[in-house]
Amino acid sequence: MATNGDIVEGYLVVKVLEVAGHNKNDEPVWDPSFQAGYVKVEIRGGSRIVKKSTSLQKVVDNVITWEEQLALEALKDANELRIMLCQEKKSDERPARSSIVAACGIYIRDLLEAVPVDKYFELFQPKLGKDGGFIRVSVNYLLPDQVRNGAPPLEAEPTELSEPAKKEKGRAPWVQLALLAAAAALAATRVLAKKN
Repeated sequence: MATNGDIVEGYLVVKVLEVAGHNKNDEPVWDPSFQAGYVKVEIRGGSRIVKKSTSLQKVVDNVITWEEQLALEALKDANELRIMLCQEKKSDERPARSSIVAACGIYIRDLLEAVPVDKYFELFQPKLGKDGGFIRVSVNYLLPDQVRNGAPPLEAEPTELSEPAKKEKGRAPWVQLALLAAAAALAATRVLAKKN
């Protein structure tokens, strides 16, 4: 729920499906000690950071599978969706600390032009900028009037597509993937550049 006068413009419904620890050449990119992980999803740029996480799951054959749906408030002025693959650090501290294995950033305006989306996004290792694998998510967007009782339904109905998204739907799938991959790579490059 929105607090402190936050203006909720809609809800991003992100279904985290799976993450794979290999690069485009099918070479492993995760450290062999990485045995279990979870995905943290954040929306940034609004009056506050909106965060949700999946459950912790084990790595099996260099893949983690979830099929967990996360609904996040898209606040006024929100501009970036960050998707981070995390692992818990071994520590006696409670709550347990975590570290980011790999991440990507996607501009919300790009997502809104393309929803509903179901695709693999390329992940990058923080600070190093090296390959971090791929994550498959499906993303949809709901307007506040499409939501009952302040929370999106478990299976969100697609919104009416914007004109650019309707044009996008008519393109060959490889063109759509190429455009989204380019947008994700640009966003990740900007995020990494800001950190350095």
